[in-house]
Amino acid sequence: MTDRRSFLTSMAAGAWLPAVSQARADAAGTTPRKIRVGALNVGEYTFWGIWADILAARGLFGGGLLNMEITHCWDVNPELAREFAAKYGCVAVDRYDGMLGKVDAIGFGGLYEVPWQHRLAWPYVEAGVPTYLSRPFSYRLRDIDAILNLAAKQGTPLMATSVQEHYYQASYLKERLGNVGVIKGVHGLCNTNEYPAHFHIQWFILRALGYEVEKVSLFTDDERKATYLQDTMLFKGREGQPPFLAALHGVPDIHHLYLKVTGDKGSETVTMDRSPDRRETLYYYFAPQLMDMQRTFQGDSYQPFDVIRKKTQVFLAGYYSYLEREGSLFPVDGVPVDWSPRHFRPGWIDESIFRAKS
Repeated sequence: MTDRRSFLTSMAAGAWLPAVSQARADAAGTTPRKIRVGALNVGEYTFWGIWADILAARGLFGGGLLNMEITHCWDVNPELAREFAAKYGCVAVDRYDGMLGKVDAIGFGGLYEVPWQHRLAWPYVEAGVPTYLSRPFSYRLRDIDAILNLAAKQGTPLMATSVQEHYYQASYLKERLGNVGVIKGVHGLCNTNEYPAHFHIQWFILRALGYEVEKVSLFTDDERKATYLQDTMLFKGREGQPPFLAALHGVPDIHHLYLKVTGDKGSETVTMDRSPDRRETLYYYFAPQLMDMQRTFQGDSYQPFDVIRKKTQVFLAGYYSYLEREGSLFPVDGVPVDWSPRHFRPGWIDESIFRAKS
């Protein structure tokens, strides 16, 4: 089983710090300017309040952990944007594209904006501004394809992840899969009753076990506030490894993450709990995601675009199974490109903003 303290020790030793740009700065005898980040959707249901505690000078860490700073922000509710700006010392802009030319990178932190995220990100990606997309990345395959194709065409660094993908437990488990032999089954628990917003385990497992998922099934009574929730993935077989199932449960008041892989030679288990100390939780639970975000903004992409698309397909296949197929296993490649599940906040944005000019 993994040891969270060993991870904290390695972080404290500085092993995680981005060294390349700092080394160049030291050689030149200069201090590098921090990456200016624009924050979008800072009002409701967003990670930005958490990330700001790590990045902002007025946050819990005083802005010293990473080489990024929040300089501008936007929200569909201008008042909430101004409140965020006043709290964390950045500038609120009136338009979603009002940060062009003022920031080095942008990031989305919420859920409500995801159905429109590709449109909100478009001018930045088109201008070559490195971009972070919030989970679950897109509510339509056509939309994720459009923004990924634009990023590829423009050479724009783009990252789209869930927080648990960045846990060291994922690589830890991946390195030890050989110990279990032929995988017979996988069982996981995630502390949530929501799909997909906080059902991060569905992306953690792909990071640990690979992206060769053929079918997905989702059973629940209401994905937005579930009494029960089970997501089942059928992983593709290969030579020496028959297809196997992974059953993932969303449950309250249990391990924040628990995953057990059982094979014919043994098993491997990883867990992750949150600390009651907020500073420690920010340090080991949320900072790794920001580290990889910074590397992406510096041009070292976290994942290839085909992986981002596959992750979107897996999430949408679960939704399609639940809403259209009564929870039966549904092929990941079978999701229609124009199909969309219901939104958490329909009408969250006035779409006329995409036609209006500054």
